[in-house]
Amino acid sequence: MNGIVVPSADAFFLHVEGTGAAQHVGGVVVLEPTDHRPSIEDVRALVAGGFAQLPRMHQRLGPTSSWRRMRWVEADHVDLDWHVIEHRSPDGWSGLLRYVGELAEQPMPRDRPLWRIVLVRDIGPGGADALVVLLHHSIADGIGAVLHTFSLFEPRPKLPVPAGPMPGRLTRAAAVAMGLAELATDGVARPLPPGSKRRAFGVAEVELDAVRRIAAARGVRVTDLLIAVLADGIHAVSTGLPPTLRISVSTVVRTPGTAVEGNAIGASMVQVPVDGRPFDELLAEVSARRERLRRSTRALGARFVMATGLRVVPEPAVRWFAQTVYGPRFLHGVVSNMPGPSVPMTFLGVPHHRVYPILPLAPGTPLSVGALSWGGVLGIGLATDPELIDAAALADHVNRLLRSGPLEGEEEASA
Repeated sequence: MNGIVVPSADAFFLHVEGTGAAQHVGGVVVLEPTDHRPSIEDVRALVAGGFAQLPRMHQRLGPTSSWRRMRWVEADHVDLDWHVIEHRSPDGWSGLLRYVGELAEQPMPRDRPLWRIVLVRDIGPGGADALVVLLHHSIADGIGAVLHTFSLFEPRPKLPVPAGPMPGRLTRAAAVAMGLAELATDGVARPLPPGSKRRAFGVAEVELDAVRRIAAARGVRVTDLLIAVLADGIHAVSTGLPPTLRISVSTVVRTPGTAVEGNAIGASMVQVPVDGRPFDELLAEVSARRERLRRSTRALGARFVMATGLRVVPEPAVRWFAQTVYGPRFLHGVVSNMPGPSVPMTFLGVPHHRVYPILPLAPGTPLSVGALSWGGVLGIGLATDPELIDAAALADHVNRLLRSGPLEGEEEASA
């Protein structure tokens, strides 16, 4: 049973999970109310015909040891009655969000393929359902999870992937070396108060064109605006956190032709003020700090460590590295803004336009936020440690500020 060696960038998250913090990525797809709700048998048949045929969907982790690299091996059987289940929300929308938080707390058994799909019933009036898709982070990053779920929807578009000339080998090597030097001097994060292993989940959404107009009117990028709105909200709804949070901002390095499996991301750390300063001042500071990071090579350095550097060290050292650097000593939270399809899509004939990413928390940290554009709507999924950040209150603040608060009002007044 030799199997396929798990790439170091993917095994990283299996080692992280050894701390007890489950590492799932995925999303919540909100289906429109309909008289023709899909049955769980319909969902299993769809999954069996497409999703379950993708390589990692019918593989599991093989036997391992302290020194042996982890491997993917073929599963003897993919039990769709276990992987694809139905759940009825006892109290509508709030029950759905609570259930997602509960799922996010639970590591998946490693003697099965590392994914689950749940059809959640009765999330709203009129026969509304939701689809919750979860993959282990060792299978894919956030964009990879989106690409996997395309096998469940019609039509099946391609994501826009940043294009441009690839740097030469020497140029790239020099950039990686500089990035590693920058990472080495980044220092450590301020201590956090004690948290918990519980998870809460909240959502926000805004029309993509609207958030782009708001960002453009202030001369910033959408990701900068999102980080500032989150910082403003954290100060408003939480107490006891440091006045500056160190946020890891994911950078997609997936290129055309890249397999949907695996992690193809870099990251850079931005120091974000959470001290209640006026919003415009906060946004300008976040944008300036992010601009300096965009000119740096930290993301390339981080990508090199994950994809190449960890391959040449013994597995115990990889485990130590993952469980040491991915936590509150070096970061307080994660933010990822991802592209999605722009065309309307259906699931078993049922339309949907709201999709919220699910990202895992780094062990001991209170926040992980994914933003995904889908059919003209920017859906924002907020995972938190409820001991430190109230997910529902933060989501309400983000919604209020982006959709009906002063940012949108000021933008409209100046138009």
